[in-house]
Amino acid sequence: MAEPVLMFSGSSGLNVKVDPARLAYDPKSGVQDLAVAYNVDHDQTGRVSRRKGYAATIRTESTHSLFCQDGPCLFVQDDKLYLLNADFTKTELTTVTAGAKMRYCEVADRLYYANGTEIGYVKDGAANAWTVGTYYGPETTRTLTGPPIGTRVASHNAYMYVIQGSIAWHSEPFGPDLWDLARSFLPFATQIRMFYPLVGGIFVSTERATYWLQGDVPQEMRRRTVATYPAIEDTEAPVDLSKITTGEMQGVGVMWTAAEGICLGLPTGEMLNLTQRKLVYPSSLRGAALTLDDRYIAVLEP
Repeated sequence: MAEPVLMFSGSSGLNVKVDPARLAYDPKSGVQDLAVAYNVDHDQTGRVSRRKGYAATIRTESTHSLFCQDGPCLFVQDDKLYLLNADFTKTELTTVTAGAKMRYCEVADRLYYANGTEIGYVKDGAANAWTVGTYYGPETTRTLTGPPIGTRVASHNAYMYVIQGSIAWHSEPFGPDLWDLARSFLPFATQIRMFYPLVGGIFVSTERATYWLQGDVPQEMRRRTVATYPAIEDTEAPVDLSKITTGEMQGVGVMWTAAEGICLGLPTGEMLNLTQRKLVYPSSLRGAALTLDDRYIAVLEP
């Protein structure tokens, strides 16, 4: 009687860059790459399981820009910004431009938002205008205003940032309502697609390349190119490094998708392309992403 042959015990992931007939296979372990994977989950142990389905709880035709971090959950539907309540009902906050992608940044008790036309923040369940604050300090001849209107907002160290085209504007330190638009900005050569702060600096992607800005004070940051290709817009998501490594890395990193592969950015400024040798997917300009436990989930818009 012939000895049983172990055909499959797990997977090392999807690989669409190699001819399926040439995928490596280890008959002792039963582990190999997958040539096709559709609606399945793949965990760190190599187990492949059918992806769970979900039912829509609200009308979805014109709903977009969902955000939830530690505080309130916001989304846009038609021309309104809504608060999503715990029972999946919604509370209208303010009127916004229909179809404009909204991006957010949560700082203390404020959840800032911007879509290129409107900019403001939500506090205590209400939308507020983000206007110029009161300056307290030495006498100055500088003109301080409220923030410019941009397409995305971010916070790093003591500064708020607003992205407007190829310019990253920043506020006064510890002054999110005070902006010196004559001096306080970081210029880039092309449109900014990603602007994601971590503890040690900021990962920035333009239309041409990806950079690491090391440091805390905007005008003193050292800029270094980490990839000669850009990120796909809106595919960045935070990741708990302890959940995706064997323990040698701690803290919060960021993952994003580029045409060349899925990338991991570390607080040290190091960038790793995790799938460059295995994955190819349709060309896309933008998408959406989140991390769920130890999984990075991204959808791309062709």
